[in-house]
Amino acid sequence: MFKHPWLIALILLLLLSATAVGLYVAFRHYTLQATQNVKTYTATYNRPIQFSGIQSAETTQSFYYDARMGSIHDWYSAEGKMIKKDQPLFEYYNKILEQQLTAVRKHLNTLDSHQHRQNFLNMHTYLEQEYDRIQLGLRTQVFSMSEGIVHIIDKHPSKKNQLFAQIHSSKRIIKAYISETELKQLKLNQSVEIKTKTTEQFKGKILSISHYPDVTKSETNKSYYEVQISTNGVIPVGTHFQITIPTHLIALPKDVLYDKNAILIKRNEQMVKRIIKYHEKSGMVIISEGLLPGEKVIAQPKNFTLN
Repeated sequence: MFKHPWLIALILLLLLSATAVGLYVAFRHYTLQATQNVKTYTATYNRPIQFSGIQSAETTQSFYYDARMGSIHDWYSAEGKMIKKDQPLFEYYNKILEQQLTAVRKHLNTLDSHQHRQNFLNMHTYLEQEYDRIQLGLRTQVFSMSEGIVHIIDKHPSKKNQLFAQIHSSKRIIKAYISETELKQLKLNQSVEIKTKTTEQFKGKILSISHYPDVTKSETNKSYYEVQISTNGVIPVGTHFQITIPTHLIALPKDVLYDKNAILIKRNEQMVKRIIKYHEKSGMVIISEGLLPGEKVIAQPKNFTLN
């Protein structure tokens, strides 16, 4: 019936191709319009964490006055001197025990001169033992528990529990305290930026993070944790610093989630699925991996279907 079936097939092929091209162009136009009009968020890093710290010795042994031991009688080291572990630092002398010793010695002398001394042998033995016991507490040496530099605050303290001396280790660190809300953003060996009030700047690393809050720093509704940071050892103890930790976290509204662990990125007018790591906080998703600053994140991505 058809003399040239190949011609008909060619015509049909051309018609199908034209239809496909038309559908593609229409779909492409719709997709471009959709991606151009879609609401997006521009990813930016959160504000850096900032807190203050102070130049400190890595370890410090503190000495508080104990009136029960007597008064400070002798010092075996001096201000600013290096002291070794187990070396004596100072000595208590107890004048009250000295008076007791004098009284016991008088009793012993009286018994020794008594004409019936044999009748008081038990008493004499007891007093001798008491004399030896009291004499042991007359002088009390206190030793250094670690090597370090001696700092004498008061050579002759008089108030109960008064801080009067310290031994500071030679190694220096920065001590700081950070709130519980910022604690999870810190990690060991994390780099920090350090600045003094004289604008001197250098970098350090987090050496340790306490697992327990400091009871002296914590407030009623907020706990603070001690953080130790490496420092420039020549800076004097007591110097204050402003510490900055750049954060690589990005906070976005929760409506950016495409599914449990993914978002949609707008790139070159296309939608690209991106796997992320995050945690939720106060209606926001705090993204730690999978997103870079400047990228466009599509809001309410569940309204779109990826091909």
